[in-house]
Amino acid sequence: GADPKESDRAEGGRGVSWPATDEDGFGPEDVVRLTGVSRETFGRVSGYLELLDQWRERINLIGPGEGRHLWRRHVLDSAQLLKEISSEDKSVADLGSGAGFPGLILGCALAEREGASVTLVEKSPRKSEFLEAASRELKLPVKVVNLRIEDGAPEGGRPRYDVVTARALAPLPKLLGFAASWLKPSGKALLMKGRDTAAELAEAREAWTFDLSTLDSLSSPEGRVLKVSSLRSRRV
Repeated sequence: GADPKESDRAEGGRGVSWPATDEDGFGPEDVVRLTGVSRETFGRVSGYLELLDQWRERINLIGPGEGRHLWRRHVLDSAQLLKEISSEDKSVADLGSGAGFPGLILGCALAEREGASVTLVEKSPRKSEFLEAASRELKLPVKVVNLRIEDGAPEGGRPRYDVVTARALAPLPKLLGFAASWLKPSGKALLMKGRDTAAELAEAREAWTFDLSTLDSLSSPEGRVLKVSSLRSRRV
């Protein structure tokens, strides 16, 4: 497995690489301590961050300032979802994958689970190209679908996923509509939200019925992970 310290290597002739830790000192060991991810998973995560570093100069995957809080705001934020994905959950769809948080991080971990797979849904062709290249290079059980989430799940819109994840994608009422078209009826959505959660939930309940547990985010005092199941539209 890759040593966490590899991330602070300095290579001549290239732009600034990711710092070894966040500016507050939070780093790889803290992610492992808080999430319990394996050494093998961590090796894949390190490989992913290295590829992200190489590609970000060519396409705008992640802002240049994000290295200051990469480990907490992106890696930990993504990896915390793993404890909500059980061994029975074989198929995960990450909507609006962007640079791969949380989808590729989940792929790095689920590579160890037999039969598990992650589908990354991303509308940008260039970001999709990066996600495909990273998945291939790291040999992850990941499939990339380049389409607009608004267009709904492919193959006749049949929901096929045990878990749907999304991060900073859309207001909750709209987001539940997206999730509903990808989830199995028995599936659950893990949706990452910020400080306006209560107002969004009130609005969402006007259009949807669902079971909800709200989990405090490990990565931000204001963040919440909404675990939504039994999702049904109120519109007959």
